[in-house]
Amino acid sequence: MIDRYLKTAFVGALGLMALLYVIHNIMNINEAYGAVGYVLSLENNAVFDNNLLPAIAGGMVPVMAWIIFLFEIATGLICLLGAWKLWQARGADAAGFEAAKGTAKLGAGLAVIVWFGFFGVIGGAGYQMWQSEIGAGSLADAFKFSVWGLLVLIYLGQKESEVAA
Repeated sequence: MIDRYLKTAFVGALGLMALLYVIHNIMNINEAYGAVGYVLSLENNAVFDNNLLPAIAGGMVPVMAWIIFLFEIATGLICLLGAWKLWQARGADAAGFEAAKGTAKLGAGLAVIVWFGFFGVIGGAGYQMWQSEIGAGSLADAFKFSVWGLLVLIYLGQKESEVAA
């Protein structure tokens, strides 16, 4: 039974983390636009100054930032909904609890997509954000967040044996 409580708590924590980060980004919208715009502009890419992806600036920066924000919001809300469904199924038989995991898995998977896919793949590899102090800091944090999401997803994927209600 402890695994069910832990899985519920971890999914809930992941959802809360996503929402706290996006709320802070929105509260500091100009700084968020500046950080996203700085990376996408390819400014100060001194080590590898030739880039496969095009620089993005101007009105597209808020669009790109809001794509990130919307995925973070979705991650947070879906994880919290998934945690609620796990909580509701905590006393169910093994098949019932397993069936309740779908939303939580989707939320944890979105966390990996946001912080590994968007920041690691597109930002890190595509826009070479590791070349600047701002980008490197964001990339390092995104690595931690994607690993946390993946660890929650792996733990969540483990099946429980039958538990007495």
